[in-house]
Amino acid sequence: MIRIYLDWSVVSNLKRPEQKKLKEFIEDHKDYLQFPFSPAHFTDLMKSFSMSNEYFYQDLETLEYLSEKHLIRWENNRTNALFVTPKKYFEGEKNQEDIFTLMDMEKVTSELDKACETIGLGKLGGLMKSLFRLQPAGIEVNEENRDILQKMFPNITSNTSMWDLMKDIKPFSKNLLQNREYYKDIRKSLRDKGFKIESNSGNWNEEEVVKNIDNLLESLGTKMTFLEYVESSFKHRKKPVNRYEFFTTAYLMLDMIGYKSDKLPKPTDNMQNIQTDGEHAFYGAHCDYFVVGDKNLRTKSKVLYNKFNVPTQVLTPNDLVESLEKVIHKIPAKTDDFLREAISFVDSDRIVESYPSSDDIEAETYALKLPLYYFNFFNYIVYRYYPTQEGIVLTFKKVFKNYSDFIFYTESERLIDRITTFFGYDDKEVLDKKKKEFVYENIDTQFIWNFKGGQIRLEKDSETRRPTLSYLISTKENKKSD
Repeated sequence: MIRIYLDWSVVSNLKRPEQKKLKEFIEDHKDYLQFPFSPAHFTDLMKSFSMSNEYFYQDLETLEYLSEKHLIRWENNRTNALFVTPKKYFEGEKNQEDIFTLMDMEKVTSELDKACETIGLGKLGGLMKSLFRLQPAGIEVNEENRDILQKMFPNITSNTSMWDLMKDIKPFSKNLLQNREYYKDIRKSLRDKGFKIESNSGNWNEEEVVKNIDNLLESLGTKMTFLEYVESSFKHRKKPVNRYEFFTTAYLMLDMIGYKSDKLPKPTDNMQNIQTDGEHAFYGAHCDYFVVGDKNLRTKSKVLYNKFNVPTQVLTPNDLVESLEKVIHKIPAKTDDFLREAISFVDSDRIVESYPSSDDIEAETYALKLPLYYFNFFNYIVYRYYPTQEGIVLTFKKVFKNYSDFIFYTESERLIDRITTFFGYDDKEVLDKKKKEFVYENIDTQFIWNFKGGQIRLEKDSETRRPTLSYLISTKENKKSD
């Protein structure tokens, strides 16, 4: 399936008449397309949550129709492919405890005391509190940083303890995320200190943005590049920064220093809008396409994708249909010309990697980027010619150059359905059994078809465990038939 991540504005606007063409296209091709949802969609959706808001439930229905059960979520230091409907996910979201309650250190230590006393461990929370009071925060307040530090932590001094700092994290975080004017003031304070890019930065090419920011930081004497500046925001903690944190912080940093900054025009707008946009861009980097209505989000996403070598295409909703029409595989009704079509993909202009023959593999090997998604799944083909055996092997693969390293079970299921429908499979009972083994079990199940002068194999890659489709062709036999 072709994986497409829709920004929330695109999802919520599908009900509008001007998006009729896009909506109809999705309806006509939905079996080939996958629209995963993420926690960022629910951050946006829950802003309008009300039992009496009919549009909220319309948007939830739209998300359910699009995404089915395909959720992608960062957890346990990786992005996981999960299987749950948006409606089921909503049931957990609407009852979720306020994150700022979890940051109330007085409440956290008090509840820890109660929990420990019930199992005879004493007041562990109180002990932690005492220890943190003895530990200095290690932040030196001076003339250069006093203004901005006191905006963040009004009571801070060079003698502030770690406990004092931990208590102030909740009001600071709440203000920063939810108070539009507070965030804009913090952003302005940074720019007043010189962390502001030039006014014509909106005209920079995406490829130049990070380089130009590097030059700004160098002129300020920071001795850091943009990426090093992002990484420095995590220097006070022990565990290493992960991909999700680094990407979303880089997105926020672009906004903070003035590159395509969100103006936050609505009274309800706040820093959380920007944080959520960064999350949408991050999750979009796991897909083939990221479709965005907002121009600033679109541009900042392109900048980071370019810097992090993410090949995800960033499109407007109006451009999606035209782009997909070029890459959707219009599967023929008959198998007559399947080999001719497959061989036509072997074009020297599409070669991305090549390997000479060796003791292990007699054949010269070429990897090529496909011009479309073959069977609306595969995006690369590997060509090998074996001169001794007089044979060619064409192997179609799904290769991720973006952040994704997973496929959903439904992707394998629907691919098997398409291929077995095309090449035929008479025994439905055997087909269902093998399909279940192929998708859900760690068994090297194969689907095999023989034809004159060759064989077709649908199997799992030994390393990635993703489906591969191979055509084994005897050039010797085909010469005889000619």
